[in-house]
Amino acid sequence: MTTTSSAAFGALRAVPEALDTLGAEALSEVARSATVAQNLAAATRLQAAHLLVEAMGRLDREAHGPDPCRQPGDSRPADSRPAYARLDPADRARDHLTAAMSLTGWHAARLVTAGVQIHTRLPLLRKAVERGLLPEQLAIDTACRLAEVPDQIIAAVESEIVGALARDLDGGHRPSRTALDTAVDAARERHDPRAAEDAVGAAVEQRTVRFRPGRDGMTSMWATLPSGAAEKLRRRIEAAARAASEAGHPRTRDQLRADALCALGDPNTNDIGTALHDAENATDPADRADHVGRADSGADCSGHADPADPAAAGSARPRPGASWGTEQPIRISIIDSIAQGLPNRVQFVNGAYSSFDWLCEELLSGGEAKVRFELIDPQPGVLDKPDAVLKYFITPALAERIRLRDGTCRHPGCTVDAHDCEIDHIIAFDHLRPEMGGPTAEWNLICLCRKHHREKTFGHCAYKPGPLGELTIITETGHEHRTTPHGPLAQARDRILDHRWRQHLDRLIADDGHLTNPPGSERNSCHGSIRLSGA
Repeated sequence: MTTTSSAAFGALRAVPEALDTLGAEALSEVARSATVAQNLAAATRLQAAHLLVEAMGRLDREAHGPDPCRQPGDSRPADSRPAYARLDPADRARDHLTAAMSLTGWHAARLVTAGVQIHTRLPLLRKAVERGLLPEQLAIDTACRLAEVPDQIIAAVESEIVGALARDLDGGHRPSRTALDTAVDAARERHDPRAAEDAVGAAVEQRTVRFRPGRDGMTSMWATLPSGAAEKLRRRIEAAARAASEAGHPRTRDQLRADALCALGDPNTNDIGTALHDAENATDPADRADHVGRADSGADCSGHADPADPAAAGSARPRPGASWGTEQPIRISIIDSIAQGLPNRVQFVNGAYSSFDWLCEELLSGGEAKVRFELIDPQPGVLDKPDAVLKYFITPALAERIRLRDGTCRHPGCTVDAHDCEIDHIIAFDHLRPEMGGPTAEWNLICLCRKHHREKTFGHCAYKPGPLGELTIITETGHEHRTTPHGPLAQARDRILDHRWRQHLDRLIADDGHLTNPPGSERNSCHGSIRLSGA
């Protein structure tokens, strides 16, 4: 493999720099050579991922003894650590690759899974990858899908899938991920129908709905649902959008589908069509979003209210917090930037923001909703009190502040929302002598998801804090990875610093290009100003 890879890269280096001088045939060959070299490099990455997992396992065994599942005849003592204190070598390899290759945790996990599968139980796929026949993403997708196939039938399924891939790629066709999934499912069902049924049951356990807020006031949502339930939902949304379109609504079908989906989530509406009509009558786009969907919580799947439900008995007043889908007080955090010359914004932990106009509209539509406003001072350490820093307990206000600052888990590549993370001391709190280190202060606290919290506690990496929430991780391999917070509070601080810097430059550099020193001083002497070159 090394010889082939070197030859491919050598062929690329021999290509003239001026590609625009080459003909179509030569350009096609250059592109093909580059693709083969890229595929071979992918084979090296996959092998490195596999070997990294083995290296992490060796490091762990050297530090704590062999795994309890050691081979018979192994004379070394079993690992005496409890299960929660043991770290999976594959997880540790994933975290290393996340930072080393600037990948998301999801992509790094798939790279590790594919590397291990290809080099331990998929010999045919390994040969194809090492020959440079498969693009990296296709190889990873194939290996991850075949990882779900039981060992009893993996040889037959792999032979069928790899053969089909080779034929398709040889003919210039690259199967999509959907086509690959369909082929694997079909092969699995042919070789073991019962296993296919078990796979369906296991897939149901993976159902999920996720939201990703955007900086434009919009949020992306994606879901993995059982096909039957998803089809019912699709039909209801499609029927409402079709009816609204036929009634003459000028909005696009995509917009109508989105409005119908919003209507399903609003407990104040008992008919999607009425909600779409109300939204059409609203003149302001923000108004439309507020009026779309007034679905009552007692409505059944057809959109009709249940007469036995007191909340759906025709009451004109919505429940407290109804438009927000909660009975709890609505908590609004506002980062105070007015003193710095910048406007305040309604902020949320996950990084989304909105305007006060939107907030007022939502609160008015919420009826008796209880609202708790919290004005957040962006100055670092304002909640660090001398007596509190020597206590292990983290107050709710300080915990919320850390979540607003970090936004997500602070481990490189991890995107777990801060609301789902634990607050951890970077420098461990000293319970016997608190004054000796590990203070409960803003600079020494970070958000870590449960998995990365365990890795910090039981792993071998060193963690160093920074004054504004910076985190430096020094791995056992000697690599350093530095992350900075990206939550709303951190973003507000960045805007404040940028605003101050611009104000400083405005005082430092005059309109005619003179640099005054000190800033803001009069230009009465030859030492008071400097003419910038080119000004």
